[in-house]
Formats: sequence, C-alpha cells, structure tokens
Amino acid sequence: MRISAPEIVENGSDLRVQAAVQYGDKQNLLWFSMDSRFRPYVTSEKLDGFLVGMLLLAMQRGEDIHLDSPVSAKLYYSLQNSYIRLLTLAIPSLTKITIVPSSLDYGISDSCQNEVVTGFSGGIDSFCVLADHMSESVPTSHRITRLLFNNVGSHGEHNAEKGRVLFHQRYHMLSSYPRELEMDFIQVDSNLSDLLQMNFQQTHVPRNAAPVLMLQKLFGRYLYASTYRYEDCYVGEAKDLAYMDPLGVHLLSTETLDCVSTGCEYSRVQKTQRVSQFAGARKYLNVCTSTEAEGRNCSKCLKCCRTLFTLELLDSLEYFQEVFDLETWKTVRGKYIVYVLGNQPNAFCRELREYIKAEDISFPLSQRLAATGFALANSVIGHLPANLKKTARRLGRIALP
Repeated sequence: MRISAPEIVENGSDLRVQAAVQYGDKQNLLWFSMDSRFRPYVTSEKLDGFLVGMLLLAMQRGEDIHLDSPVSAKLYYSLQNSYIRLLTLAIPSLTKITIVPSSLDYGISDSCQNEVVTGFSGGIDSFCVLADHMSESVPTSHRITRLLFNNVGSHGEHNAEKGRVLFHQRYHMLSSYPRELEMDFIQVDSNLSDLLQMNFQQTHVPRNAAPVLMLQKLFGRYLYASTYRYEDCYVGEAKDLAYMDPLGVHLLSTETLDCVSTGCEYSRVQKTQRVSQFAGARKYLNVCTSTEAEGRNCSKCLKCCRTLFTLELLDSLEYFQEVFDLETWKTVRGKYIVYVLGNQPNAFCRELREYIKAEDISFPLSQRLAATGFALANSVIGHLPANLKKTARRLGRIALP
C-alpha cells in the first residue's frame, strides 16, 4: 500500500483533505471533509490521520504501508512496535506489516492551540465524559473545549449514501445541545468506511482517531470515551476493540496530541446513574443503533433496551420520556428482562445482574423461570458444533431486534 502526499481542496465553505491510496490493483482517494473555517488547523504536512485510517486495511490485505509524506515519529514508533501487535491479538485475521515512512516529524515546528476535544454521539459513554470534564474543578489541561462528530462508520458501515443521511440527521438532532453549552460542535465527514468495509465495532478506535489527527494544530488532547470498566478489559481476540482501550488508545498519540482513554473507572450502570443526573442528557440522550429510526431512539433495539432497563432500575426512567418512547419499551421489556437474567455472558448483562443482586431487586416467577430456560438453552447451544450454533441461536433466540 502506498499513501500519497495530502492535498487540500476548498469549495466554498467546504474543505476537503485528501490523499491517494494505492493497494493491490486499486487506487482510491481517502478524504476528510469539514467546514473551511478549520483551514488554519488542518494537518496536511504529514500523513498521521491517513496512516491510522488505512492501517487496518493494509493489515487485512497483508501489505506494508509506504508513505510519500512525513509521519509523526512518536506515532510511527507506537504503531510499528506496539499497536500493530495489539490489533493482531484482537483480530487474529490481521497480518503484521511494516510502515515505511519517507521521513519522521518530531513536532518541533508544529504550533498547536492545545484544545481538548471529545467525540460527542449523545450516548451514555460520551455524556459521561462531558459530566467528568466540564466543571471548573477539572484542570484546564483536561477540560473539554470542543466537541466532534464523525462519519467514519457508526452511521452505517456498508451503505455510504444512507449512512451519510443518518450522519446529518443525528448531527442536526444533537447540535442544539453544544449551542446551549456555547461550545463548538465540529462535523467531519469521510469516505473512510467505504474503503475499509470492515466491522465497525472491531475497528472503531482508529477510525475515530483519524479525523482528530487531521486537526493536530487545534487539538492537544483527545479524550476517548471508552466502553468497558477496567475489570472487563483485556488483550485478546474480541468482537469489540474497546476491550483494550486502556492499553491501545494512548498509542495513537503524537508529539503534540495526547490521546487518552477515559471512563473505564465506571461500570455501565454507574455511568448511566451519573448521566441520569445530567440535565442535558434528559433532552439529548441518543443511544440507538437502529438505522431505521431517522436518528431518534427506537426504544426497542438492544442498546435502547439496555439503557431503558438500567434507568428503570435506577428509578430515573421518567426523566427520559422526552427521548424514549416508553410505550414501545413496554412491548419488549419482559423479553429483555429474560435476556438479561438468562445468564447472558456479555459484560453489560453481568453488570446489570450484579446490580440487581446487590440491590436485592426481585422479578416475577414467570420471568425467572423463562430466564432459567433461556440460560439452559444457551448452555446446550454452546456445546453444539460451530456450524450449528448460529442456526440454533437464530431459531431459539428471544425476539429482540
């Protein structure tokens, strides 16, 4: 793989930073687009953002990366000596590759405004980061000054046109809150997902870091909203790259940009409790994964159900009737409770069961019996040959989206 020198293309108020990427017999342009007012802060002298964006694709294809422009020395060292290894442990199908830079940049001549940025999707993780990093008691070195909203795959991985529509819908829905905070809400579009064509959950960390690396003259610290508590984090094969955030996020730093994993000190229940007291969340919380809800919370997907059930356990559900359809929640509530109680192995269900036990919360006998049956069925399925597991789970699943 070869990544050419970046170029900046301006069209009215739109600014696009792009670089040609050649791999195999293909050549594509990778681009990041933002408002032209950020022209003074765009990092076009080096290929940091493009390198991080394309790293996964090169590893998937088993191709070394040759760079036609400089790369930050710290980033190059961390990727080559540590991050690539971590990625192969998390995603064993990836291949260890070599990065071949044209030269190294030590950041000595780069001016940076040293602003603090975090991605803001309106979810529990991102609202928790705001709750922790906006008060006057937070050191200015870590107090958030700007919010960022990216289009790098979370709005639809395999349909660029539909994903871009949802990206703009969600941005429009959330943008009132940063205005209330009198805080800039930066929108960055990209075709990164079109080139990667990889599972977003397994690859979201470098995807989300790439746009931040494009604005290193503005950002001195990037607070990455991590998903799992420290107790559940590990390095190894995983469906979600977030399991290794405390070890991996900082490896995407440069001489002038410090990337920091934050939020692992909380369980998801604790985060939800903290966010439930945050006034802005009661108007703007957005956790939904459904692409059919036009940016709103569908109130029935697994993420909506998890949040609604947690809020219910915390006696805070009524505060969020503006952002959820509580009547829709009632139609799937019973099935979701069975799903949680039925010994589901994922970390969030374990946390919910721990909270239920600690608070001595009881549920009707019918739900407890159904959960026992569900857990038994899952145990039986777990012992089936791999080629039968998927079919058995599909036939026996609880009918949640």
